[in-house]
Amino acid sequence: MFDAKYVSTAMSVSSQINWTCNFIVGIGFPYLNYYLGPYSFVPFAFVLLLVFVYSLIWLPETHGTTPEELQAALVQNMSRSESVSSVFNVDATEASKHVNPIDVQWTRAMNSIRAEEDKAMRDGTYDYGFQVIRKSAV
Repeated sequence: MFDAKYVSTAMSVSSQINWTCNFIVGIGFPYLNYYLGPYSFVPFAFVLLLVFVYSLIWLPETHGTTPEELQAALVQNMSRSESVSSVFNVDATEASKHVNPIDVQWTRAMNSIRAEEDKAMRDGTYDYGFQVIRKSAV
């Protein structure tokens, strides 16, 4: 579960991981089929069993909760083990405002990039990505 602003990035990463895993299975299955014959699906069943046990024991139940509630629970769990401000490099005043520390860090990074670009534009060194088109001598 992601905030709406992160859904497209998460879907892109998930799609790439899915295609990579499909490629690995597609490359490796003929060898499994050759060496294991009718038992070539046993390794896949074993991995499925491990994922099931992992999700049953360690993953929290999310049915009926909102992303904001899950995020608050994550921040609360992190604050028990170590300070949220130390994990996300956010000072205590920003963390105490109940602002998402990731958003604070993201905003700080974007403001830094914007300041660097503004300075480069004022200095005349900003690269706008344009290339000079030169006519070739005919």
